[in-house]
Amino acid sequence: MKASARNLLSFAFLLFTLGLVLYIGFSGNDITEVWHAIRNLSWTSLLLCLLCWSVYVITDGLSVFFFLKKQNYPITFWQSTYIGMIGIYYCNLTPGASGGQPLQIYHLKRMGVPIGISGSALSVKFFCFQLQLLVVGAILWIFHGDFIAQKAGNVIWVILMGYGFNFLSIGMVLTLAISKRAVRTVIALIIRIGVMLNICKDPKKSTEKWEAHVSSFLSSVDLIRSRPKDLLIQFLIALVQLFALMAVISVIYYAFGLSGTTFMEQITMGVLLYISASYTPLPGASGAQEGGFAVFFAGIFPPAYLFVALLIWRFFTFYLSILAGFLLTTGESVTGLFRKNHTASLASAGQTEAGSSQPIQQEGSSQQDNPS
Repeated sequence: MKASARNLLSFAFLLFTLGLVLYIGFSGNDITEVWHAIRNLSWTSLLLCLLCWSVYVITDGLSVFFFLKKQNYPITFWQSTYIGMIGIYYCNLTPGASGGQPLQIYHLKRMGVPIGISGSALSVKFFCFQLQLLVVGAILWIFHGDFIAQKAGNVIWVILMGYGFNFLSIGMVLTLAISKRAVRTVIALIIRIGVMLNICKDPKKSTEKWEAHVSSFLSSVDLIRSRPKDLLIQFLIALVQLFALMAVISVIYYAFGLSGTTFMEQITMGVLLYISASYTPLPGASGAQEGGFAVFFAGIFPPAYLFVALLIWRFFTFYLSILAGFLLTTGESVTGLFRKNHTASLASAGQTEAGSSQPIQQEGSSQQDNPS
């Protein structure tokens, strides 16, 4: 299936889940109470949610920015933010968040960053974010164990499954980061699949090409491992990114004028929800995120407020990224098409000018050959 067809299916699925949430929410709640909850929101609270989303996107790019700077492949702040937005967009759009990293590597290569270096940058970013996510979740669970047992006691097994999946993904990335043999095995498998699908025409040439990327990948990872300070910076950036994403829930909670649940208790539930839903192999973990929010925050938001909170939270943590990414990639495609047509027009004009000047040159030469 072509990428465009897959993206259309993903968009259709996202619209379906959104429609389902709207149907359940409006049919299961008093419209008057829903409207009252919406009226309690202020533009200031929405701007704060937008600020949280902006910090989330910027920090995603900053991780790559600082890593590449230490690897002597510096990119600009705007380029790093662009890379972050591209990654978030395609991770949310593709099943299992599988499309983000390949597209980021592609765009970084266009910026002059070798595949091995960009691959190591994204691997380190993934490792740091996932590890601190699980550590922060465990610490919050320890300090708010009674609260979690009260609010999410029936879904503890879902949280534990999320922990298991995330630990497995961290282990896989860590193995690739320290084992050249493991990386070669994965590449050999990919090339073999490429041959079977008639994508890879020359397996030997492809293997030699990727061997250089493997060497630069492992060398890049070794360099960051030998610099604990740089690794600490990556963890701090990941921590800010996580809390920026989780803070959206608290902004909505206090915007409604609610009380009874502390800020850290709200963050705790948000982190555990993120861990629980992250292993869902659907675009943006759709369905799992919405259902999880309804379960984890059922005792924190009143029913009508819960529905409105879900919509606003999901917009600023998911749909806004889809919208911004779509506008960004569409704008890039239109700009690229315009530049291509402009270049073709200039080339055509140059050929026309060269062709029109040719007879003049021939006439001049004939006059020189046959003087009067």
